[in-house]
Formats: sequence, C-alpha cells, structure tokens
Amino acid sequence: MKQALYRHILYLYLLVTAKYRLKPRKRLRFETDVVGHCNLNCRSCYHFSPLAENDFVKTEVFEKDFARLSELAGRDNDNIDIMGGEPLLHPELTTLMEIARKYFDGPVNIVTNGLLLEHMSDAFWESCNKNNIRIIVTRYPVKLNIKRIKELAGKHGVTLKFRLQFMHEHTWCRLPFDLSGSQNIKKNFKLCLVANFCIFLRDGKLSTCCLPLLIGRFNNQFGENMETACNDYIDIYEVNDINEVYKFVSRPISFCRYCKISSWEIGIKWGLSKKEKNEWI
Repeated sequence: MKQALYRHILYLYLLVTAKYRLKPRKRLRFETDVVGHCNLNCRSCYHFSPLAENDFVKTEVFEKDFARLSELAGRDNDNIDIMGGEPLLHPELTTLMEIARKYFDGPVNIVTNGLLLEHMSDAFWESCNKNNIRIIVTRYPVKLNIKRIKELAGKHGVTLKFRLQFMHEHTWCRLPFDLSGSQNIKKNFKLCLVANFCIFLRDGKLSTCCLPLLIGRFNNQFGENMETACNDYIDIYEVNDINEVYKFVSRPISFCRYCKISSWEIGIKWGLSKKEKNEWI
C-alpha cells in the first residue's frame, strides 16, 4: 500500500517537473565519482559500486577535466558533487578538493555515507574549511556517531548536511532495466528522476545521467551487452561552448531505452547487495 502511494506521489512530481528536464540549464551542475567501490554494499546501487573494482580517479585526469569545464563555464557553477562509491576512500581526496576549488567558485560538495567521517584526519577537515567544501551525508540504516561528526565539523568550521535517500533512511528506490532495450526513449526521459539533474562526468565525457558511463560494471559482471552510443554522452573537449553541453544533457539519449521508468520501485526496504543480476532488472 505504501509503495503504491509513494509511486503515485513520485509520478505526479515527475509529470509536473518534466518540462524542466527538457529545458537547457543556464549554469553548470554535475556530479563525478572519484572512487568506484564503496564501504557500504547497497543492493541495486545506481552506480554499481558493489560490482566495481578498487577504482580511484587519477588526480591528473580529474584536474584536466575540471580545467576544461571551468574554461567552458567561466568558473561559474550551480553545484558540483564529488561522490562515489565512497569518496572518503580516495587517498588523495584533499588534493581533489583543492583542484575543484581552484577551477570553480560555486558550491562544491563531498557526498558520503558518513561511515569514515569521524576517522578523517585534521588535514581533511582543514581542507574542507579552506576550500569551502560542504559535506553532505546521505543517511542509510547504519550506525553513525552523529554527535562526534557534528563536533568535528563544528570544530573546523565545515558546513555539514544530512539528507535522506528517499522518504526516510530505511527505504530505497529501484529502477529496473529492460535488457532488450525496447522502452520508449522520449517518454522515459521526460519521466526520469535524474535526467538533466544528476549530470555525470567521467573521463572527459558528460551524460545526462551516470548509467551510460558506468554500465560497463554491470556488463562485465553479468556478461551482458547493454550498448552505449555516441549520442549517450558529449565529449567536453570537442564542444565549442558551454551551451552545447546544456542543450545536449536536456535531450533524450539512446540509453534511455534500457530503463523501465514506469516500473520505478518506491519505498522498498534497504538491504545489502548479493551481487545478483536481479537486483538491477
């Protein structure tokens, strides 16, 4: 009963906001994984972190991409999320934060599950403060020493926010795949929860969501061949100006044919992954 109610609320929200997904943005907003794997093994993870190898972005690649996007956007950004996987696992995270602030003036966030926060070094917290990096903790049904985390953030003058994954920390949403790729592309894009919102950067490419750039993890694990096409992403080194990017991420992509948007599962119980294919289909 609750799942049906949640789905109905979500459907109404997506209908109302559909026009915004089809409207090019005016400022740069994107997220990027700096770590592929995670210390929290979530079932049906949208970034396929339970299937990822120990995968860290290289600082030189990170800086090259941020420099290029800064050049295109003129240092102006609406929001940048540094995430994963679990970003706090990256051994050079403070360097990555310094690079992000070097090239952009707007909001930059570390999005984390929070499990490692109370064990982070003073250098990490000081870098967050110096570079005005906010920490956003996504709440999961796991034990966190919230009092200690707040004390550390307060001590170092770091903005700390907590957010729920869905209705509350014990529920989840799941988007099943159609391995045949027979879904309606335009309808899917209009009713997608993340299209033109969770714009994703990886290795010099931007996509309207993370799936085309991360689907290799799923394909490699299960021997599938969910194909990506050249119109599933835009190469930031081949565009002339930032408006080309904004227009691109506001249009449907070929990969939309794999998502069963009408079958979003809302308010399901959070759980640990068993690395089984049926978690995603």
